[in-house]
Amino acid sequence: MRQLKGRRVLLVHGTDDERTDPDLSYRLAERAKKVNRDVCRFEVHSDGHGLRQHRDEVLALTADFVRGSLFGHPYARPLADALAAPPPLGLRMPLAYGFGTTLGH
Repeated sequence: MRQLKGRRVLLVHGTDDERTDPDLSYRLAERAKKVNRDVCRFEVHSDGHGLRQHRDEVLALTADFVRGSLFGHPYARPLADALAAPPPLGLRMPLAYGFGTTLGH
């Protein structure tokens, strides 16, 4: 976890992932959050390993995270809330259907 200290971390996991247990990414996020408050994790309900069903939302979330983390842009409200929320809330944030369609980016 030392390599994550001082870095902003975003994890995204499909709840129907049959290749990698979603609970493993939750436990990783939980451990990372103990050494670094800038960790959040989103759950993509009804999606699998490739996150294909909600591809647009995942791409919008990722783009928003990169713009905020690398370029200092304000995060979208769900992302800001997830980063600020204590576990387990900030590590089990649902990725809303349509995320990114109203961000105006």
